[in-house]
Amino acid sequence: MGEAAALLSAFCWAATSVGLARLGTKYNGAMLSGLRFLIASPVVIALLFISGDASVLWYAPIAAILAVVASACMNYAIADTMYVRALPRIGLQRMSPPVTGIWVALSTLGGVLILGEHASVNLLVGGILVVAGTYFIVAGRIEGLPDTTGPDRPGPVATLLTMLAVAGGWAVSTLLIAGGRGTLDPIAVTALRVPVGGLLIALVLTATTRGDVFRRLPEPRDLPLIIGIGVLGTALGGLAYIYAVAEAGAARAVILNATSPLMVVPLSMLFLGERPTARVGLGTLCCLAGTLIVVAAR
Repeated sequence: MGEAAALLSAFCWAATSVGLARLGTKYNGAMLSGLRFLIASPVVIALLFISGDASVLWYAPIAAILAVVASACMNYAIADTMYVRALPRIGLQRMSPPVTGIWVALSTLGGVLILGEHASVNLLVGGILVVAGTYFIVAGRIEGLPDTTGPDRPGPVATLLTMLAVAGGWAVSTLLIAGGRGTLDPIAVTALRVPVGGLLIALVLTATTRGDVFRRLPEPRDLPLIIGIGVLGTALGGLAYIYAVAEAGAARAVILNATSPLMVVPLSMLFLGERPTARVGLGTLCCLAGTLIVVAAR
């Protein structure tokens, strides 16, 4: 079930990406990110009480609580913020594929070397295929975007350090959940992690924009899509990812979650009117092969 949860998480993120792409032409991306956490937080908290797991958080060890809070801080307040701020300066076509590959590599190595998860040839080969497929799909989708050639572009060393910091933050966040959550179940972890992440993002955005980012409210016709992104993309997707890490391990969960670009292809064709290319087709085949190899490893 852990592998299925990882693929569900990948689908949720793919759907979220398509939804954000539609809304991104009208609203600030940072504001949309804050809104989806604002919507998802009461959903996961309600799920915590409905499931009867509220007392689990109350009696949880301090170390486990701190690990979850640290995970939210590393993922949302640090890595995500760095990623969003670096995109205009480095360029999406330079940033996205290598960061995804580094994140998968660091998380897989950390899961095997630090957490003692099972290593296999299937895991290695499948991970390489998924990363390669992700590169082809992402590069095929963004190669036509304008390149950022302004004078403020960071040099090669600064660019590499930024990529390592972002991917490292995501990897550390995943490993903290996998190795530090203790007896906390996925619902309890998500009910703590998502609100903390939302609060951190709101604080960062308020401080960096002096509140300007929240002054334009969404139009009523866009609210159903924004609510859907918050409930299905962030709440359900976050819960599925935590469940995948808990059940399948950090290494397998991250590799399977990295198939998200594969799922973006049919969704973007259906909702954004995009057309597939030969490069996207090759990436799709690589991702499918890598996924099957990883799943078959158990």
